[in-house]
Amino acid sequence: AWALPWPAKPSSIWPQVLAFGGNPQETMQNADYHRHYAVSKSGLDQIAKSPLHYWARYLDPNRVWPEPTAAMRLGTALHTHVLELDQWDKQIAVAPGDINRRTKEGREQWAVFEADAKRKTVITADDAEVVMAMGRSIMRHPGAAMLLGLTGKAETTHMWTDATYGVDCKCRPDWLTDDGSIMVDLKTTRDASPRGFRRSIGDYRYHVQAGWYMHGVQAATGKRPDQFIFICVETTAPYAVAVYAADAEMIERGYEQAMKDLGTLATCRAADSWPSYSDQIETISLPSWMTAATSQQQATTEIETY
Repeated sequence: AWALPWPAKPSSIWPQVLAFGGNPQETMQNADYHRHYAVSKSGLDQIAKSPLHYWARYLDPNRVWPEPTAAMRLGTALHTHVLELDQWDKQIAVAPGDINRRTKEGREQWAVFEADAKRKTVITADDAEVVMAMGRSIMRHPGAAMLLGLTGKAETTHMWTDATYGVDCKCRPDWLTDDGSIMVDLKTTRDASPRGFRRSIGDYRYHVQAGWYMHGVQAATGKRPDQFIFICVETTAPYAVAVYAADAEMIERGYEQAMKDLGTLATCRAADSWPSYSDQIETISLPSWMTAATSQQQATTEIETY
């Protein structure tokens, strides 16, 4: 498992963090970052679901780190292709499509591939083609190409101790310009339109990420970035791209939610209590979009629109 039991501080990592004085750590590998015990935005997502979900993911001594999904592997490959192309061969393994694993020879060939691909992200040849197509689409977008053409670094690690709750925290921006003014986050999505990506912001709490990262980089480096920008690329042809800058309200509300989650985490840690949902019998009703009043309002709106 990647996560370490809280609150133990792994001595092999923590002194290195202090030695850098909170500055971006270009030497920390992605796996080391994920292993580090400090709280990330992913941890906040778990605590927001319920404290029990956080405990099960990060603190359960019998926990098993979940295998990455196909979508996660595709996203990792895209990040490597667009932001760290020189790391492609070290980080990504493309599974050969011409191996017949039903034969003895094929099984032997596959064993050789698996041995070589150990600790790499494995994607199919078809997914590799999709990644290349998405990368070309990103670089054809004037705004995206301009941002990624700025002098900057991918995957820098930033750590700080929250002043309110005394909790050690971390973030790892996809791309940060060398002057610290612009932070870029690369997202794969089914729908990059404004309406579609707003839905993704709500579903995946991207506003929390924007607020957490903006505050985190400022806390770690002393400089607050001026902008947090999403580069969004669709995962199906024609791999349309859109670029969105998070506005001030999104960042502020995201940070407020992050601090609420961090407060919940600190409380659970102090009490060593990790509840899930209500332990009472609760009344439940239809979602608002299924109620008669809302349905009638939507029908009226549609009639007026047309």
